[in-house]
Amino acid sequence: MREYANLPANFNSRLNAFFLDLGIVALALLINIFMQYSNFYKVGITLFVWVVVNIITLVFKEGQTLGKMSSKIKVVTLTNEDPGFWICAFRSIFILTLGLATAGIYFVIGLYISEGRIDKRSFHDLLFKTKVVRTKVFVELTE
Repeated sequence: MREYANLPANFNSRLNAFFLDLGIVALALLINIFMQYSNFYKVGITLFVWVVVNIITLVFKEGQTLGKMSSKIKVVTLTNEDPGFWICAFRSIFILTLGLATAGIYFVIGLYISEGRIDKRSFHDLLFKTKVVRTKVFVELTE
């Protein structure tokens, strides 16, 4: 019996995690639209939710956001260790900044770059020396 750990996450798992994380932030944004606060507070509350969903959970859940937990994937360094706070923070800020600056085009390009590579690493994974792996161990039964 052979066990394979830290296999690269596939396209569907990454996409599901991305949309769940994005959905949580979008829900916070929708709730804020109907609040009686000024725009400054609405933006602040939405950014706070984004920070909690993406950066804080990445650090305290060992490389997993809520979306990654549900998809059973996580972010690790190239040596399969948990990334530190700063790597998680800068990686998430980089993804968000490029995604917003390109009106979402980077999100699509990033997913397709990772799917086209053998190691399934996207541009931000290459830049920050991380990778997204499956948390479940694959077991191959051999006779």
